[in-house]
Amino acid sequence: MKKIYVAHPFGGKDENRQKVEQIIKKLMKKHPDKQFISPIHATGFCYNDVPYMQGMELCFELLSICDELWLCEGWKESKGCNLEFEYALKHGIPIRLVKGGKSA
Repeated sequence: MKKIYVAHPFGGKDENRQKVEQIIKKLMKKHPDKQFISPIHATGFCYNDVPYMQGMELCFELLSICDELWLCEGWKESKGCNLEFEYALKHGIPIRLVKGGKSA
Protein backbone atom coordinates (compact mmCIF):
# COMPACT_ATOMS: atom_id res chain seq x y z
CA MET A 1 0.00 0.00 0.00
CA LYS A 2 1.43 3.38 -1.00
CA LYS A 3 1.92 5.89 1.81
CA ILE A 4 0.80 9.38 0.82
CA TYR A 5 1.97 12.43 2.78
CA VAL A 6 -0.79 15.05 2.64
CA ALA A 7 0.56 18.59 3.04
CA HIS A 8 -1.96 21.27 3.98
CA PRO A 9 -1.40 24.77 5.38
CA PHE A 10 -1.54 24.65 9.19
CA GLY A 11 -0.19 27.62 11.14
CA GLY A 12 -1.32 26.00 14.38
CA LYS A 13 -4.98 26.62 13.48
CA ASP A 14 -7.61 24.05 14.44
CA GLU A 15 -9.71 25.02 11.41
CA ASN A 16 -6.89 23.83 9.14
CA ARG A 17 -6.68 20.54 11.04
CA GLN A 18 -10.40 20.07 10.41
CA LYS A 19 -10.06 20.97 6.71
CA VAL A 20 -7.36 18.38 6.10
CA GLU A 21 -9.42 15.77 7.96
CA GLN A 22 -12.29 16.33 5.51
CA ILE A 23 -9.93 16.19 2.53
CA ILE A 24 -8.36 12.94 3.72
CA LYS A 25 -11.78 11.36 4.32
CA LYS A 26 -12.68 12.10 0.68
CA LEU A 27 -9.33 10.82 -0.55
CA MET A 28 -9.73 7.59 1.45
CA LYS A 29 -13.04 6.89 -0.29
CA LYS A 30 -11.60 7.59 -3.73
CA HIS A 31 -8.29 5.77 -3.12
CA PRO A 32 -8.88 2.86 -0.69
CA ASP A 33 -5.60 1.32 -1.86
CA LYS A 34 -3.54 4.16 -0.36
CA GLN A 35 -2.64 5.15 3.20
CA PHE A 36 -2.90 8.91 3.80
CA ILE A 37 -0.61 10.46 6.39
CA SER A 38 -1.24 13.89 7.87
CA PRO A 39 1.77 15.60 9.45
CA ILE A 40 -0.67 17.98 11.12
CA HIS A 41 -2.15 15.06 13.02
CA ALA A 42 1.18 13.34 13.61
CA THR A 43 3.10 16.35 14.97
CA GLY A 44 0.77 19.36 15.02
CA PHE A 45 0.13 19.00 18.75
CA CYS A 46 3.66 20.28 19.42
CA TYR A 47 3.42 23.25 17.01
CA ASN A 48 3.77 25.83 19.79
CA ASP A 49 6.18 23.78 21.90
CA VAL A 50 9.19 23.29 19.60
CA PRO A 51 11.12 25.70 17.38
CA TYR A 52 9.65 25.91 13.87
CA MET A 53 12.51 24.20 12.02
CA GLN A 54 12.68 21.43 14.62
CA GLY A 55 9.02 20.77 13.89
CA MET A 56 9.73 20.79 10.16
CA GLU A 57 12.48 18.22 10.69
CA LEU A 58 9.84 15.94 12.22
CA CYS A 59 7.73 16.50 9.10
CA PHE A 60 10.68 15.77 6.79
CA GLU A 61 11.36 12.52 8.63
CA LEU A 62 7.74 11.50 8.12
CA LEU A 63 7.83 12.57 4.46
CA SER A 64 11.00 10.54 3.93
CA ILE A 65 9.13 7.28 4.58
CA CYS A 66 6.26 8.15 2.22
CA ASP A 67 5.93 7.22 -1.44
CA GLU A 68 4.39 10.49 -2.60
CA LEU A 69 3.68 14.07 -1.49
CA TRP A 70 0.20 15.38 -2.22
CA LEU A 71 -0.19 19.15 -1.82
CA CYS A 72 -3.54 20.68 -0.88
CA GLU A 73 -4.89 23.96 -2.19
CA GLY A 74 -3.23 26.98 -0.61
CA TRP A 75 0.13 25.23 -0.31
CA LYS A 76 1.97 28.00 -2.17
CA GLU A 77 1.08 30.47 0.59
CA SER A 78 2.33 28.12 3.33
CA LYS A 79 5.96 28.25 4.46
CA GLY A 80 5.80 24.66 5.71
CA CYS A 81 4.20 23.28 2.54
CA ASN A 82 6.84 25.05 0.44
CA LEU A 83 9.58 23.48 2.55
CA GLU A 84 7.94 20.06 2.13
CA PHE A 85 7.71 20.66 -1.63
CA GLU A 86 11.42 21.52 -1.78
CA TYR A 87 12.28 18.43 0.30
CA ALA A 88 10.29 16.17 -2.03
CA LEU A 89 11.95 17.68 -5.11
CA LYS A 90 15.42 17.26 -3.62
CA HIS A 91 14.76 13.63 -2.64
CA GLY A 92 12.91 12.48 -5.77
CA ILE A 93 9.56 12.01 -4.06
CA PRO A 94 6.71 12.25 -6.61
CA ILE A 95 4.41 15.25 -6.09
CA ARG A 96 0.70 15.63 -6.88
CA LEU A 97 -1.82 18.37 -6.28
CA VAL A 98 -5.10 17.86 -4.41
CA LYS A 99 -8.14 19.92 -5.33
CA GLY A 100 -11.16 19.68 -3.08
CA GLY A 101 -10.31 16.18 -1.93
CA LYS A 102 -9.45 14.93 -5.42
CA SER A 103 -5.92 14.31 -6.65
CA ALA A 104 -4.99 16.02 -9.90
